[in-house]
Amino acid sequence: MINVRAGIVSGFFSLAVSIASGTASAEPVRVVTSIKPVHSLASMVLEGIAKPHLIVRGANSPHGYAMRPSDASALAHADAVFWIGPAMETFMVKAVQSLPGKARVVALMDDDEKHGEAHDHDHDKAKETAHKHEEHEHEKEKEKAHADEHDHGHGHGHDHGGVDPHVWLDPGHAAEMVEHIAETMTAILPAEAAKIEANRDRALATLHAVEDDIREMVEPYKNEHVVVLHDAYGHFTRHFGLKGFIPLTLTPEHKPSPGKIREVRHEIEEENVRCVFAEPQFPDTHIKLLIEGSGAKAATMDPLGASLEPGPGLYPKLLRNLGSAFKDCLSGKS
Repeated sequence: MINVRAGIVSGFFSLAVSIASGTASAEPVRVVTSIKPVHSLASMVLEGIAKPHLIVRGANSPHGYAMRPSDASALAHADAVFWIGPAMETFMVKAVQSLPGKARVVALMDDDEKHGEAHDHDHDKAKETAHKHEEHEHEKEKEKAHADEHDHGHGHGHDHGGVDPHVWLDPGHAAEMVEHIAETMTAILPAEAAKIEANRDRALATLHAVEDDIREMVEPYKNEHVVVLHDAYGHFTRHFGLKGFIPLTLTPEHKPSPGKIREVRHEIEEENVRCVFAEPQFPDTHIKLLIEGSGAKAATMDPLGASLEPGPGLYPKLLRNLGSAFKDCLSGKS
C-alpha cells in the first residue's frame, strides 16, 4: 500500500514538473513596435497570438521622442522589433544598435532613398543602417538650418535625409509591411503559421477595402490644393492621385519663419486654397495666421493616429479619417 501511494505521489510530481516545463517553454513572444500605425499593422497580423508593445503612445510625436525605462526594457527583451527606420524614429537609432543578437529587427523602410519599399533587416543590417543614419545627421542639420530658404513647391522635399518616411500613408506600402511582418513572425512562431497567414489575408482585404473607400471620397477633389502643417503626406497624395499638399514646415517642431508664412499665404491666394489642415498634437497658432483674411478655413488631419486608440483597428480608421477630413473640408461639411 505504501508503494502504491509513493507511486501516486511520484506520478503527480512528474506531472507537475512536466506542466511547469511546458509553461516555461510556452513563454509568449515579445514584439515591440515604434509608432501607432506600425503597432496597428503588427496587431492585425498577431491578433489572437500576441499583443505588441507600443513605444510612442498617446499624442506624442516620434520626432525627438524620449523613451521611457519601460520601453528600453521592452526593447532589450524583444524577440522582434518593427519600426519605420532611422529616418523616422531617430530616438531609436542608438537603442537598435545595442540590441541583443536574438532580436529580429525589421525596418519597414530603408534609409537609402528607396521611398518606402518595405524591407526586412537582420540584426547586423539594422546596426549598419542605424550607423549610416548617424553619419548623415550633420548634413541633415545643415539642411534644417536652410529649410526656410528652400522652395518646397507643393509637397516635395523632406527633412528626413532626402526621403519621406511617412510610408504608412500609402496603403500599398502598408500592405507590403503586413507581408513582411507576417513573414518575420512566421519564422519566429512556425507553430502559429496558419493563424498568422489567416490574419495577414484578413488584414490585406481590409486595406483593399479602405483604399477603395478613400478613392471614392477624394475623387471629386483631386485638383484641389490644400495646405498642411508639415511635409508628411506625399505618399498619400501620390497614391490617390491628388495635388501635392503645400507644407508650412518640414517637421512640426521646425518653427516657420515670417518669410515662410508670407510665402504660404501667397500660395493660398494664388492657388485658391480652401482648406488649411492642423494636426491634433500641435498648437494651431500658425494655422490661424495662414487663414487670417483669406477665404480658407481650418481643419485637422491626423497622420499618426494621435487621437486614436492603439490596436488593430487604428490603421484603417487613420486612413479613412484622412480621406474624410479632406473630403469634409472641401465639401463644406466641416
